[in-house]
Amino acid sequence: LDEAGTILEVNEAWRKFADENQFTAANYGVGASYLMEYETTFTPECDVSPCTDGIRDVLAGRRPRFELEYPCHSPAEQRWYMMRVTRFQSPGPARIVIVHDNITERKLAEELLRQNHDTFMNLIETAPFGLYVVDSQFRLRIVSHASQKVFSGIHPLIGRDFEEVLRAVWAEPFASEAIGRFRHTLATGQPYAAPNTTAPRQNIADVESYDWKIERITLPDGQFGVVCYFYDISERKLAEVKLQEQAEALADLHRRKDEFLAMLSHELRSPLAPISNAIQLLGLDTNEGPVQKQARSVIERQVGQMTRLVEDLMEVSRITTGRVHLRKERVAIGNIVERAVETAYPMIEHRRHKLSVTVPPEPIWLDADAGRLEQVVVNLLTNAAKYTEVDGHIWVTVERSCPGGGRPEECVLRVRDTGVGIAPGLLPRIFDLFTQAERSLARSQGGLGIGLALVQRLVEMHGGTVEVLSTLGQGSEFIARLPVVAALPQKFSPHTVTAIESRPSLRVLVVDDNEDSVESLAMLLEASGQTVRTAYDGTNALETLLDYHPEVVLLDIGLPGIDGYEVAKRIRVQPAHRGVVLVALTGYGQESDRELSRDAGFDHHLVKPADFAQLERILAGVARRSP
Repeated sequence: LDEAGTILEVNEAWRKFADENQFTAANYGVGASYLMEYETTFTPECDVSPCTDGIRDVLAGRRPRFELEYPCHSPAEQRWYMMRVTRFQSPGPARIVIVHDNITERKLAEELLRQNHDTFMNLIETAPFGLYVVDSQFRLRIVSHASQKVFSGIHPLIGRDFEEVLRAVWAEPFASEAIGRFRHTLATGQPYAAPNTTAPRQNIADVESYDWKIERITLPDGQFGVVCYFYDISERKLAEVKLQEQAEALADLHRRKDEFLAMLSHELRSPLAPISNAIQLLGLDTNEGPVQKQARSVIERQVGQMTRLVEDLMEVSRITTGRVHLRKERVAIGNIVERAVETAYPMIEHRRHKLSVTVPPEPIWLDADAGRLEQVVVNLLTNAAKYTEVDGHIWVTVERSCPGGGRPEECVLRVRDTGVGIAPGLLPRIFDLFTQAERSLARSQGGLGIGLALVQRLVEMHGGTVEVLSTLGQGSEFIARLPVVAALPQKFSPHTVTAIESRPSLRVLVVDDNEDSVESLAMLLEASGQTVRTAYDGTNALETLLDYHPEVVLLDIGLPGIDGYEVAKRIRVQPAHRGVVLVALTGYGQESDRELSRDAGFDHHLVKPADFAQLERILAGVARRSP
């Protein structure tokens, strides 16, 4: 252009530009007025005044140059151009050169980059984790919203020295350790992850916890930086601490419960022992009248029930903690059923039930703990007796079964009754601990809801299964299946209970701090032909031992002063008394108590109230060994 704005010369690219934008050569060709045509070419909606004002300034010599980016709307698309207007002053007349560069691709790329950046920053701001970026100069470049909460109180953040920020936020030694980790990753590219990290803040008592990770990245300027991702897990840690505290409290409560049950069992067994002894003493009276006999029978039956309830209390902790251990041997199921029926029969007889027992003539051998399987059968029988009306019928059936399909032979034990049956809603959980049928004033024999849970656990420990079939109002049938083993070797002879023949009298020392228990047991022993001395504490027992020289000592463990364990140990270290038979007669009956009594030197461990027949068998064994 000349100074008047007339077009003097155009190049080929300008002609193409004018053609693309439908600018006619007449309007924008040589000799045309650039400004006039420029102002009339665009629609009124397009504000071209910034362009024309700049061009006029250059034409008038008020500024040497002018630059402006502007959009140019074409029918097909929008384009962007950079306009550069420059005045050249030469010895001749001044000339103005206008250059148009098509910057559409650059503007589109910038817009895309801006959109991507906006999207990226929006993701960062809405992300559930914190994120910040440190550049190669160790200055904060990007800080997400979650990160700003961590660095609250520090302004500005962007461009701030990162080491300064860390030391302002975190206490030592965490701050120095974190700075070292960031610098190491920046220098080597080695990432670092620190899950479950405790981070103490400066001047704040609260301790925060984080899962954090750092990685080296390449920034847009080509330099290395470090990005940090982190989760604030402080609330989760607090919840975990509370959960741990609750777990410890529950464990402590569980331990206290076990201790309470053990102590309760001991305290209940102590008075049961003299009562049981007194009942047996009353049974020795040959002049007992009908009324006395009936009263003794009631007391005997109720003491047996109380003894079973006390034992059930102990079984709670044994079941729940897995402390039920089996002492397996080759046993015949018929003998087990016979002893179980004998144990449960007083309750069955009292309710006038008809009992039918069917056992095959050929023995069915099991690899089992005879005492525990007897407990299974007793629990099933007493359960049937509880829920069967007076004059009802109970069946016990034992049979050998071959299931087929390659499965080994089974022993099938069935206990069926004509009782009240089990409600459908109760059937799926009948073997759960503490599950009972609904109580009522008319039926108060529900027990503690432990027996059937124990039945299932013991049967399963023997490799068997147990199930129940029942219809409400039509009785129930419990079916236990146990694996059968080979016939008993010839050299083995099963234990049998035989009558105790007349044997020489033994010297027996009874030691217990419960006077009733001592006196009643002494009377029973004397009635059975034994010579008896008594003592009420450990010191007195050791003194009596010196001049009495007993062959058997029935020793309570929970004695005042010197306990029974210590008394047993002192007896065992005396050469003159090493042959004495020590019998623990105690209210403590857990497996750990039995282990302690064995370690102390006891030969036998009987739990109060002890079966006097069992005690007589022990005495008979001692008598047989005596010269």
